[in-house]
Amino acid sequence: MPLRKAYLTIDDSPSPNTEKVLTYLENHNIQALFFCIGQHLETHQNIMIEAIQAGHHLANHSYTHKRFSTLSFEEGCKEIEKTERLIEKCYKKARQPQIGKYFRFPHMDRGTAGWIVDYKNIDKIYREDVIALFADGLYINLDPPTENMIEQKNRLQNFLKTEGYLQPFKNVDHPWFQGTELETARDCMYTYSNSDWMLLDRHRGRWPYKTLEDLKAKIDHDTYLKSQQSTHIILAHDKPEEELFPAFKTTIDHMLENGIEFLQLNENPSI
Repeated sequence: MPLRKAYLTIDDSPSPNTEKVLTYLENHNIQALFFCIGQHLETHQNIMIEAIQAGHHLANHSYTHKRFSTLSFEEGCKEIEKTERLIEKCYKKARQPQIGKYFRFPHMDRGTAGWIVDYKNIDKIYREDVIALFADGLYINLDPPTENMIEQKNRLQNFLKTEGYLQPFKNVDHPWFQGTELETARDCMYTYSNSDWMLLDRHRGRWPYKTLEDLKAKIDHDTYLKSQQSTHIILAHDKPEEELFPAFKTTIDHMLENGIEFLQLNENPSI
C-alpha cells in the first residue's frame, strides 16, 4: 500500500492522559507537536518536560483556551506571551533547544469567530469543502465578519509574525493551504481532525461521530486524506477524561494500518 505522509498535532495538553499518549507514541515511533494550554502547563509541567526529552515538540495553544474573537487584541497577546514563557521554561528544564515557535488558535477562532478564512475570494467548491473539513464541532459562520474582527485577525497575524511564530509543516498541497491566506499565515491550522473528542461522555451523541467505528469510517471516507500528493496535518486531542485515550489510540492505529506515515518536524520551519 502506498504511504501517505502526515504530521501529528495534539491539542489541549497536558492532561492526566499525557503519560499514556507518550507511551503510545514511543511504542509506535511517532513524533508529535503538542499544542499546550498555559493553564495546564502550570500544574502538569513535568510531563511536558518528559515529552521534550522524548523527542517531541511543544507549541502554544493560548493560556485559557478562549475564543480570540471574544478577547481584545491586548488580551490575546497576553494569552500567547504567558503561555510561551511557560513553554520556554519547559525547554530550559529539559535542557533541549526549542527549534521554533508555533501557535494554534483555540477553536480555530483566528479573531473572526466562525469565518475561519476569507471566503469571499474563494471558489464555491472550497467553501463547501471547508464545511466538511472544519465543521465537525466547530462554529462555522459564512456571514462576513465585522471590520473590527478583520482588523483583530490582521493585528494578531502581525503580532505572531513579529514574535517569530512560524508554520513547521512542509509540502502541504491541500486546497486550503494553496492559494489561500493559510498558506502564509503565522498560526498553525490542520487538514484533518480525528474528532476523538466527540466520544467524551459530555459530548457523546450530540455530534456526528458517536462510536469508535464512526471515527474509523470517517478516516476511510475522507477524500483529501486519501491523497498521496499532499502532506496531511492531523489534529488529535489530549484531554483529562479517561474515555478520550481509547478514541485517540483507535484513530491513530487505524491511520497506521491504512498506510499513513507520520513525519518529524523540519528544523527549518516555513511561513
